[in-house]
Amino acid sequence: MRGKTLDQLLAEAKAQIGHTSAETLKTAINNNEPVIILDVRDKELYETEHLPGAISLPRAAIELEIDEIVPDQDAHIVAHCGGNTRGSLSAHTLQIMGYKNASVLTGGFRGWKAAGLPTEKGDDTDQQ
Repeated sequence: MRGKTLDQLLAEAKAQIGHTSAETLKTAINNNEPVIILDVRDKELYETEHLPGAISLPRAAIELEIDEIVPDQDAHIVAHCGGNTRGSLSAHTLQIMGYKNASVLTGGFRGWKAAGLPTEKGDDTDQQ
């Protein structure tokens, strides 16, 4: 019996996680609401450009490092990648691990940029 395909895993994840729009996240940032933005892209992409205040935590390290980076499982977490694949899988993994307020940024980094929202360069906010 064959296991699930990526498309099946992704559909399952997207059905079970919250979705946060770029505008909603931007408003939360502007209002200084407590939100943790996890950039799950590769570190090199994060260092090139990322969302304001984002923390670099590549998809491959989520399970290994999330407890140290975000010890509060009640924290509001928004995961994102370039589009939606790794971000959705990451948010789903976080929920399985007990982070019930984890969601994905709709449209990911590309959606954020397409909306004309601000970004940062460098690794000043990387907390790893």
